[in-house]
Amino acid sequence: MEGQEEFAQLQLRLVDQMQWRYELIRPLVLFPTGTATQRAQETGTHPDTIRALKRHFQRQGMPGLLPGFSQEGRQRPGRHVPPAVVQELARLKALASGFHYRELVRIIWGTCRYRIAVKTVKTLWEQSPPAAQGERALGAYHSYPERAQARFEVIRVVPQ
Repeated sequence: MEGQEEFAQLQLRLVDQMQWRYELIRPLVLFPTGTATQRAQETGTHPDTIRALKRHFQRQGMPGLLPGFSQEGRQRPGRHVPPAVVQELARLKALASGFHYRELVRIIWGTCRYRIAVKTVKTLWEQSPPAAQGERALGAYHSYPERAQARFEVIRVVPQ
């Protein structure tokens, strides 16, 4: 309890949020013998908060302790998705907008052989701008004189 009382007294003198955050992690940064759990018990904060502040400080220095300042953050969705998958989604969006996300996942697997989550497809689909539909490689299905010829054209044009 001695650590909590010391920190409580110190808190009365801290006026800046960044200074308060630094004081939370200072013993861990200067003397790496303690743990975040021990420091959390001393200060009455959550251990995950201590770990996160220490990680921000180690990566970014003092600016990492500013409230709301973080250059690391979550990765932008789609950053780790191969460009071929993003291009395929753009092509599909140009063809039609009525796809279900699970259909898109199956199409991506069939064309690109890349497993992707439904949630990721949804995010990429919603973020991509609506593409203008260009000339289709195939004409309308009913424009071919024979159905077999139309099916053959579909098989020939679809990338393998």
